[in-house]
Amino acid sequence: MGIRIAYIRPMNNKQVLIIDEYGFSRICSAILSSEGYEVTNCTVSDLRGPCNIKDFGLIVTSYPYGTPVFNDIGKRHIPILILSDNIDDNLIRILKTFDSSYCMIKPLDYEKFKSLVKEVLNSDVALQEGYNIV
Repeated sequence: MGIRIAYIRPMNNKQVLIIDEYGFSRICSAILSSEGYEVTNCTVSDLRGPCNIKDFGLIVTSYPYGTPVFNDIGKRHIPILILSDNIDDNLIRILKTFDSSYCMIKPLDYEKFKSLVKEVLNSDVALQEGYNIV
């Protein structure tokens, strides 16, 4: 096993990119916008077009919906929050590929969701190599 160095940058960026289906993106966007975050919504197919991944403080997506863009996201060294219906071996393998990843199980506890987003964007959580299941 080789040494992995996690690139962790200051999290003063309050921009959140949500990559998900339209309906769920609207829910997450409304919740986070009401908390004062700047939110951009994209679908997986949008990422091949006008909505490019840029310098966001956090990316929120779901599993398996976001799977086609996980490799590209992983290269960006941006914390990611993956929302899933369940946890399986494949999801654990995916979480391990990111420098800093979080996973929440649906149905979401929206208070925990808001709290985790706040902690990640304000650097109140220890951003460490690996993944956290919340």
